[in-house]
Amino acid sequence: MKRRTFLQLSGMTAAGTVLSGCQSGNEKLIPYLVPPDEGVTPGKADYYASSCRFCPAGCGILVRVSEGRAKKIEGNPAHPVNRGKLCAMGQAVLQELYHPDRVPQPLKRSGPRGSGAFTRISWEESLELLAGQLRALQREKATDRLALVTPQLNGTLVELTTRFMRVFGSPHHLSFDLLGPDWLRTATRRSFGQPGLPWYDVAETRYLLSFGADFVEHHLSPVQYGYAFGRMRQGRDTVRGHFTYVGGRMSLTGASADRWMPARPGSEGALALGMARLILAESLSDAGSLAVNGLQTEKLLRRLEAYDLPRVAEQTGLPQRIIAEVAREFATTRPALAMAGETVAFQSNGPDAVRAVQMLNLLVGNLNRPGGVYPDGGSRVGPENSFTELLSLVAAMRDGRFRVAMIHGDPVHAIPPATGFQEALARVPFIVSFSSLMDDTALQADLILPDHAALESWGDVIPLAGTRDRVIGLMQPVVTPLFDTRQFPDVLMAMADKLGGKTAAFPYQSYQEMLKGTMEKRVGRAARRDFETVWVELLRQGGLFETRQGQEKGYRRAPGSSLPNPAEPRFAGDEKRFPLHLLVYPSIAFYDGRGAPLPWLQQLPDPMTTVVWDSWVEINPRTAAEMGIGFGDLVEVTSPQGAMRLPAVIYPGIRPDMVAIPLGQGHRGMGRYARGRGSNPLVLLALITDGTETRPAWHATRVRLTRISEKGELVTAGHPQGSYRSELIEI
Repeated sequence: MKRRTFLQLSGMTAAGTVLSGCQSGNEKLIPYLVPPDEGVTPGKADYYASSCRFCPAGCGILVRVSEGRAKKIEGNPAHPVNRGKLCAMGQAVLQELYHPDRVPQPLKRSGPRGSGAFTRISWEESLELLAGQLRALQREKATDRLALVTPQLNGTLVELTTRFMRVFGSPHHLSFDLLGPDWLRTATRRSFGQPGLPWYDVAETRYLLSFGADFVEHHLSPVQYGYAFGRMRQGRDTVRGHFTYVGGRMSLTGASADRWMPARPGSEGALALGMARLILAESLSDAGSLAVNGLQTEKLLRRLEAYDLPRVAEQTGLPQRIIAEVAREFATTRPALAMAGETVAFQSNGPDAVRAVQMLNLLVGNLNRPGGVYPDGGSRVGPENSFTELLSLVAAMRDGRFRVAMIHGDPVHAIPPATGFQEALARVPFIVSFSSLMDDTALQADLILPDHAALESWGDVIPLAGTRDRVIGLMQPVVTPLFDTRQFPDVLMAMADKLGGKTAAFPYQSYQEMLKGTMEKRVGRAARRDFETVWVELLRQGGLFETRQGQEKGYRRAPGSSLPNPAEPRFAGDEKRFPLHLLVYPSIAFYDGRGAPLPWLQQLPDPMTTVVWDSWVEINPRTAAEMGIGFGDLVEVTSPQGAMRLPAVIYPGIRPDMVAIPLGQGHRGMGRYARGRGSNPLVLLALITDGTETRPAWHATRVRLTRISEKGELVTAGHPQGSYRSELIEI
């Protein structure tokens, strides 16, 4: 017996003798008197570097762990993306780990789909159940009848999922995010011939012009851009950068601006080209930039004849004087920077409107310059799927061409019903969910194989357009898994083993081993000689951070690319029956809905309305007065696609012809804090088809309002229930 074990047993015996007459709860003190062998020291905290994957930004985090429990998360000061800062969602990841409604082990459906009736089974039984379904496809030479649906993945997980589907024999891996920036990749490829995302040097610019890019809340890398925005405003002794925001709704980003230009929905592209025409006509453009990119002022002016100031003012609803003033400010302040965001992209003319905004940067010579725009330093993110591929998958499901669907994420909640995804998925005979909570998709599943929480997982995270440097963040388990769960990639590898293809497809025993092998290839030949030491150092600092060396390939107008020419915007819904434009926007707390199960985020007041624990519809005071709607009244919002009832928030920061609803609520599942709370505005959205292509024109749907009653039951932070809803968070 070791001396330490002897002392531990002696201590326990002595303590047990002394405390034998006390209540049983006092026995919990014993481990604190005699520390266990595994190195846990009561009161001593350890800090582990990892990466946040709550949204695609990929910030670095430090997790404080003591007594074997994760207790606090902060930003990693050494991480190039967030530099020690962290948003509320990143802080709340802790509650994902300790959520009381986590799925503790594999479940098999025992009642009708959607009923929530499941039976607990072992991992051996569950894996054999899935393997049996896949073997049947192999026997019948129908392996292409397997579909894999995931959010947009990156890093080693892409390599693993791609290899699994290829080896199995199915090309049907759909990688879809409602808020994924595919639209920006497409526009950038058409404008500059490069498939990556842009990186904006906000910190060093002197004039920032945002066309609906809400970079403080959710656009691309909000923590990084929020930090850079602070430096632009206050980080230089004698310079305070100017900020103009274009958009029909004043977001938190818009509220931080010096000037708000509430342009009509769908007119943002015309506004950008109208400003471009004025800049060229008044010789305010950068001649060198035009020459380098093969453009001539006279030819451009002829192409932009239609965008004269009076016509643009009529299209946008903005005064000519203001448009001209902003155009001149943008062109004469160097450096200046223009950004395009989701509000512009998801209109019927979104692709060309985004390219029109990108053209402004070219005209004033801000490509590849400090304070301008560069290609981002991230590696390729993939697989990248278009909206057309989502519709193709839905059509195949509807036709009964799939027999097994494996799903990671919650597409039943996050894909608009107008696509038909929910009805089509119901036709798949066997559905497997990898959710760690009983979300809307898991409720429809036949088998649930619960994934680890993020703080229990291995992984690599490539940040989304948050830096010009090469950054690969690492995730590592900071605590022992609390339940009988397994990581999604390990399940895929186990399945490959059962199907007999592991030796050829996966020469690793675990995903951790595969991740380590991938990082060894990435660090370079010299470092690989002593990779064990390098691996420990990578885990200690939170990933591989490499400052870009030399001159990377910058932006230049793609040869043969046409000039943008946004068409007249089109909207779903007749203007007379549906007189108001609908804007759905990501909640700063819930993103696309993934934050809804966390009570800290439910309790977080919306920064513009102070609403908590609910959904709402924002209405301009003038519109509300005309319709007799008061603050907190219950109103019905009806579109050509559907209807829902919501409490009203009278909000002066929105155009009178618009209403806005945040995303994130309206779950049927997702645990006790999200279930049945608020409404999902995606049910209102319609598709737009231009004859050749169907587009996700989420901001091109019209609605009408009907007042129902005075009892909207709106809960704000100032409401007695809103400040502290103890019955909901069980404190």
